[in-house]
Amino acid sequence: MEKLLFTLVTLVLASSCSCRPSSCNVYPCPHYEVIETNEDFEERRYIDSDWVTTKMKNRDANSLMIGIKTLKAFGEKQKEAGRKYYDGWPALITIVEGDVPSTSLSWFLAPNPEAEITDSSITLEHKAPTTVYVRTYSGTPDPTTAEENKKILSEALVKAGKNFNPNISAGAHYESYFSLTHNNEIWIYSA
Repeated sequence: MEKLLFTLVTLVLASSCSCRPSSCNVYPCPHYEVIETNEDFEERRYIDSDWVTTKMKNRDANSLMIGIKTLKAFGEKQKEAGRKYYDGWPALITIVEGDVPSTSLSWFLAPNPEAEITDSSITLEHKAPTTVYVRTYSGTPDPTTAEENKKILSEALVKAGKNFNPNISAGAHYESYFSLTHNNEIWIYSA
């Protein structure tokens, strides 16, 4: 039941974006250059970008719902205060493994945000330019499928001789739950 709820909430996160996904024609998305494309993954170089992030206490549907509610409230407060704030995509669920494991939910902010952080559970995160290995897959996103695609991507990176950080990965979500198609991504960062 919890897995089903997590899946449904994850699906509600997004609203349309793939190599320049269709939602990126409507909503701001982070800019990148494709460095290499092969059968199993794409290597992208993202420019610097800003994200609003909240930590999730656990990797479950309840924590995800709290994260979504927190970020939605943040966006509404920005708009109510008359600040320049645009909804952007993708929504990222980032998982860090290792000595200090963590899970966070981040929403992309359009360039030059005028965001003011007043909630201590939210951070404004500036990401420097970085290289990301991306595996795209379709279908309704769920944790099991995401893990399967992360494993496939990791194996493909090893086979291709790419250096990557095995302890950090992200699921990028673009479409709404009600979309007839789903373009999902797994991101693994270059080492």
